[in-house]
Amino acid sequence: MKSLRLPLLLFVLPAVLLACFPSHHDLLLLDRSALTAGQVWRLWTGHWVHFSPSHLFWNLVVLVAAGSWLEMVRPGLLLRHTLVAVPCISLVILAFEPGLQAYGGLSALATAVVVLLGLQQLHAHAAPRWLWMGVLGLVAVKTMGDTRHTGPLLATFSTPAVRASTSAHAAGALVALLHYIYSRCPGYKMTPPGLLTGSRR
Repeated sequence: MKSLRLPLLLFVLPAVLLACFPSHHDLLLLDRSALTAGQVWRLWTGHWVHFSPSHLFWNLVVLVAAGSWLEMVRPGLLLRHTLVAVPCISLVILAFEPGLQAYGGLSALATAVVVLLGLQQLHAHAAPRWLWMGVLGLVAVKTMGDTRHTGPLLATFSTPAVRASTSAHAAGALVALLHYIYSRCPGYKMTPPGLLTGSRR
């Protein structure tokens, strides 16, 4: 399916490749000290680093499903959102958790894509509206629950030293909301010129 190609290239391929070469994780992980030393690529690459097969699997399940759906209803939006949202999410996480030294995983981006998809579908009056309101409600409940429960919901980590971030999902939801609001501004182009023909709804 055409809408599946972009999620496979953006999420599955890099994350699976990194999982096959764990010795490279230290070079790509979103590490606070390395970032302040000028290694800015970590704002992007850190999200593709995972701490167990379970961690990788559940993140990809949600992200590929939501990303494919978003790409199907709004072609081009997933790429633009990913390129901009990923570094923004990284910075928000580091700001919200000053004691967090390193971060890895696609769960924050998955939350962002789910929220953006839900908001887009509600704006487009896509039926059933109760489904998208319910999805956004569940994201809100999970995000609030993260502040009290630091363990992962479904995934397991390979070492007890790794803990779930308390702000990752909130960061993803916040960035998605800001992108959605910005996308409603006059003059906003959903896709780069020539990438998609047709007018914006």
